[in-house]
Amino acid sequence: MNLKGFFTEHIKTIPFSWRRVWISVFVVVCILGIFGGSALLYAQNYSDRVLPGVYLGDTHIGGMTIDELREYLRNMHEKLLEYGIHFSFNMGDTEKNFVVYPSIVSEDVSRELVTLNIDEEVLSILEYGKDHSIFADTFSAIWIRLRKPHITLSTLKMDKEGVFAQIESQLGEYISDPVDAGIKVISLKPELVYEVSSSSAGLSFDYEKVAGHILKSWSVFESQVLVINSFEQAPQVLESDVASIANRLPKIFAYGRLDINFTDPHTTRGYLWYVSLEELADWLEVQKTKDGNFVFGLSQKQVNAFLTQDVAPVVNVEAQNAKFQIGSGGKVAEFQGSRPGVGVDMEQNYILLNDAIIGRTLHDEGIVKAVTMVTKQVEPKIKTGEINNLGITEILGVGHSKFKGSPGNRIKNIKHAAFDKLHGILIKPGEEFSLIAALQPFTYADGYLPELVIKGDTIEPELGGGLCQIGTTMFRTAMNSGLPITERRNHSLVVPYYNDLSNGNPGTDATIYEPHPDFRFINDTGNYILISSEMNVATADLYFYFWGTKDGRRGYYSAPKVLKWIPTGPEKIIETTELAPGVKNCQDKHIGAEASFVYTRILASGEKIDHTFESYYRPLPRICLLGVEAKGEEVICDPTLDICEPISSDTQSPISSDSKDLISENEDPLIIDVSTST
Repeated sequence: MNLKGFFTEHIKTIPFSWRRVWISVFVVVCILGIFGGSALLYAQNYSDRVLPGVYLGDTHIGGMTIDELREYLRNMHEKLLEYGIHFSFNMGDTEKNFVVYPSIVSEDVSRELVTLNIDEEVLSILEYGKDHSIFADTFSAIWIRLRKPHITLSTLKMDKEGVFAQIESQLGEYISDPVDAGIKVISLKPELVYEVSSSSAGLSFDYEKVAGHILKSWSVFESQVLVINSFEQAPQVLESDVASIANRLPKIFAYGRLDINFTDPHTTRGYLWYVSLEELADWLEVQKTKDGNFVFGLSQKQVNAFLTQDVAPVVNVEAQNAKFQIGSGGKVAEFQGSRPGVGVDMEQNYILLNDAIIGRTLHDEGIVKAVTMVTKQVEPKIKTGEINNLGITEILGVGHSKFKGSPGNRIKNIKHAAFDKLHGILIKPGEEFSLIAALQPFTYADGYLPELVIKGDTIEPELGGGLCQIGTTMFRTAMNSGLPITERRNHSLVVPYYNDLSNGNPGTDATIYEPHPDFRFINDTGNYILISSEMNVATADLYFYFWGTKDGRRGYYSAPKVLKWIPTGPEKIIETTELAPGVKNCQDKHIGAEASFVYTRILASGEKIDHTFESYYRPLPRICLLGVEAKGEEVICDPTLDICEPISSDTQSPISSDSKDLISENEDPLIIDVSTST
């Protein structure tokens, strides 16, 4: 059969049917084309916005631009910081509540216990569901719109230890440690007289679990009241355990006092301390060994107190680095040799002393009557043999700041850090310099004095106020020396001390707070760098100089520009019974700002490296603590008239302790948190 002829003949018999088919095909193709084109345009419309249908927690954020998303995340994060983390716990039949504020703020201290990287979070959310492929992104945009995914924040971090420390401060009065049964020696002569002390259970709280709940609720911008459970802690040693070894007690004293020998490795001078029988009687306790046996040992707290007060002042010597004292003209005017640092090893010496007493409990042979002091030796960073030909010849850069108006303690802290800590330090080639490491320890004993810090709704002193003057000046010195900056963070508040001297704008400051934020840079000059300090209290000028060998590089930074000023809002008044009624203690307001400047490094090769430092400063209204009498009624204050009146029973409190909603922008809470430092 001729198939071609067959089909040709039959096609001719049905011309209108095929026409309808082709018309239908054409219509379908057109519809698909219109749909596909619309889908492509739809997906393209969200190339620089969050895909539609995306939720952060229960809030729809689809369609937000990068600026809208950044503003939303910042506002919500700051509201949570101000609202705080609410907790509740039960004491018997009574429910108690308290709030932990996840930030500490003052002019000289900044520490946020819960942090969010806004910029990284914005980029992550904008990229959600996108493959940067036309067809894949088109399908994804439609699919996500239908699926409506609920995402969480991914860059949220929490200072767990800091939060727990705040919780412990609130629960401290309710926490009790279990008390082990023990031996109380009443007299040693003419005969040994003792009694067995009773054991008792302790009370503690299981707040380890709340860390995950905090991050979980914070990651979707929710505020919840977290419940902390209490539990009883049983003692490790009971009265029956003490009775089982009581017959060995006379042996503890029969072998006499316990001697401690030490020979100074630098001077070879010998020293002797001893633990007397009376001290042994006072320090004695019953301990449980790893294998479950009970023995007599020594209280670690009392042994450490003895080592700290009596032994350490003689033994401890800080490592002494070799230094140059720079004179006029960049010449070395004074030489200082190095020596290793020596310190009492508290843990190892306690083990030696404790094991000696345990041995007296367990056997009568090989009794230890004397131990040799264990020390830790710290080699100096710069040894005498390393100071030849270091190339300390000229100034690499100078940093300058003003501390006009600083109170006395702040000036003393700055002077102590600048001269006692930093003046004369040598930074090795390739070394990353840490300002925190150079300035610590931050203690009374080391010379630091307290300045006032606002924590939550109280004003308290804290050591080391003013050290951000050091950080800011060091930051400027490093930039003027052309060095790579590896860690720097701006203050959370605009503080006049740190405004740039070129135009008075904020932006070229650096805050520090142990252990972070720190200020760090790398000495990549190939030679040693020496730091020298200059301070004029009369004119309130602070200078740092970096000395070394120039390699042809240059470093400088532009005058900071303020991109936006952010108003502070109305004054906030917080009532407290910690102050006398009527006494008012206020923290000055700080206008917020967004600022930036460019740090430029021109290397010896001619390569130019620009780095833009952007800084965001939170607005902070004037905050006042107002002393009131302790009464059972709530009051509300008028900030403009400084008048406080009782709130009637039908008046709603600005913040409800059991509320799960965030504070709106129109609310004016009486409980506030301040977050930032200088």
